[in-house]
Amino acid sequence: MGTQRVKLYEEPEKEAEKEAEKEAEKEKKVVKEVKEVKEVKAKPARPPKSRSKKWQKAQELVEKGKIYPISSALELIKKTSYANFDGKVEVHIKFKPKKGQVIRGTLVLPHGTGKEPKVAIFDPGLLPKIEKGKIDFDILLAGPSDMPVLAKVAKILGPKGLMPNPKSGTIVDKPEEAIKKIKSGQIEYKIDSQNNLHQIIGKVSWETEKLEENFQVLISAIKGYNPISVTICSTMGPGIKVAIND
Repeated sequence: MGTQRVKLYEEPEKEAEKEAEKEAEKEKKVVKEVKEVKEVKAKPARPPKSRSKKWQKAQELVEKGKIYPISSALELIKKTSYANFDGKVEVHIKFKPKKGQVIRGTLVLPHGTGKEPKVAIFDPGLLPKIEKGKIDFDILLAGPSDMPVLAKVAKILGPKGLMPNPKSGTIVDKPEEAIKKIKSGQIEYKIDSQNNLHQIIGKVSWETEKLEENFQVLISAIKGYNPISVTICSTMGPGIKVAIND
């Protein structure tokens, strides 16, 4: 009887000790987690983007907050470009597309972009080069029957925007005719992941009339998508906001 009583009294004591140990472990864990959080260093703030003195001087010619008519903006582009080469004139358009809306298509700029793209017509001999990453073309044309073969390199061509597809007019039955259209100024336009469209419309040295004609053709093509804002700039020069309903 005496032995049984001792056992009965010992068991509650052991249970209490175990509970106390568990609580102590929990406290240690909490203290450790708090310590780790304190030790995590905050990421340093990104320093503001610095601009060159030439850019700042050019920016002084652009009136802050003003939205320019396209003709005035193009004249200003010529004054604000500080490159020691014939820079490109770029158009940057911001959109807010509806859910599921695709903003993409082709158009012909009456005066081209100032650069003739290198066009390739797909044939089986081109496949090994693509697989090795040897891509020396800007546009790839293919026939409908070529697409199952090209599917093998879709992961290579897709991210580069070179995979032929009907919307870009690069899946064709008569590639020779397609090449003529491309060389006459046909371009593909499409928005990026940030809902922006970036398009070259010519060179800084071009006549303002030519640049404006190219600009108006581009705007006419995308106006139905209700662009939010339009900005033009040269390769090396500040952005100039342009009136959409000019």
